[in-house]
Amino acid sequence: MLVLVVSAGDARAQDSAKDSASVMPTEPTAAPERPSYLEYRRNELKYLAKRSRTGLISGSAATAVGVAFVAPAIVRECVRITSSPSVDDFRCTNAGKALLGVGAPILIGGVTTLLVTGIMFGVRKGKIRSIDDRLVYEKYRAVHWDPARSVFVF
Repeated sequence: MLVLVVSAGDARAQDSAKDSASVMPTEPTAAPERPSYLEYRRNELKYLAKRSRTGLISGSAATAVGVAFVAPAIVRECVRITSSPSVDDFRCTNAGKALLGVGAPILIGGVTTLLVTGIMFGVRKGKIRSIDDRLVYEKYRAVHWDPARSVFVF
């Protein structure tokens, strides 16, 4: 019969050796790859395009609200008076004036927002497509190491 006696100090030393071995990496790790400038710019443009899309949606909502105020005012609350053959005059009730006073600025702001954000969205999406084309060209045209096949790819 064999009896092994281990002191408490030896047990702690063995535990700390196990802990230090688990902390130490067995293989050196490579530095994480940083995205290229084009990839960084593409991600930035995607974020800005998302914001432009949100602007388009909010501009559409503002235009719809403006039309909801202006259309009933023009159709029901205002009448056209022909005082002379060349000049037409619109006369509105108090409700029509209030609806036009509220709805016209909202409508003008919504249409302006639609125009500006629509142009910005189109320009940003075009730049994203251009960067995508350049990235695909660079990815497949550059000589690089393919680790799956263990060969250089041209």
